[in-house]
Amino acid sequence: MGIELNIAEEFATISVAATETASIKGIISSEITKQEFSLQFNRLIEELARCLDVISQHLSPFAALDTESAFMDRFDELYTAYSDCYLAEVSKPRQYSAEAYEHYLVLKTFRECKTQFPLLKRVFERLDKLVDKWLTNDAWLAMSIDNLLKRQQRLLTEVAEMKKKDPSDAFLILSSAYAAFDDYLNFIAKKREQLRVKPVMDSHSEYKVI
Repeated sequence: MGIELNIAEEFATISVAATETASIKGIISSEITKQEFSLQFNRLIEELARCLDVISQHLSPFAALDTESAFMDRFDELYTAYSDCYLAEVSKPRQYSAEAYEHYLVLKTFRECKTQFPLLKRVFERLDKLVDKWLTNDAWLAMSIDNLLKRQQRLLTEVAEMKKKDPSDAFLILSSAYAAFDDYLNFIAKKREQLRVKPVMDSHSEYKVI
């Protein structure tokens, strides 16, 4: 019982990663516009953004159960679907992080990453730390999403058990939890939008969205 704080802690950790990624992306995208570099950088960013998509995809439907009638109509279906898929979904952020790391290794071969311009030198140092701490060695982002999805399952199971005894109380438990989680979900959605990459013209003069 009382797992809401643990979920909120994971949300907070993920929000930090999303904020730092969006900040880095904003600076690099505005300062470096070379086509080949931008295409490769966008590949890295898009993999990181896909990690955030996992959260929105699987938690937002429960946030939409904002009335007792909606809860009664849809919770059982959503709970069953979530229970059936969440163990497979927790592996996706690690896959996306691994793909992002491969794109990062290629990006590091670009001369732009070796700049001595103070702002860009500093932001590439931030990118190095982001990759090292949040994607590879410590893998904070993937671990936090893993923990979040598993703890979400525990919360939903508690609600499902309570719903069998008192549906109104079960709705109050879920809605009170998501009253707190909504702020995080909205914040993460905002950062995800900031990570959306713009079309870049490749060497064959075709527009691509990575």
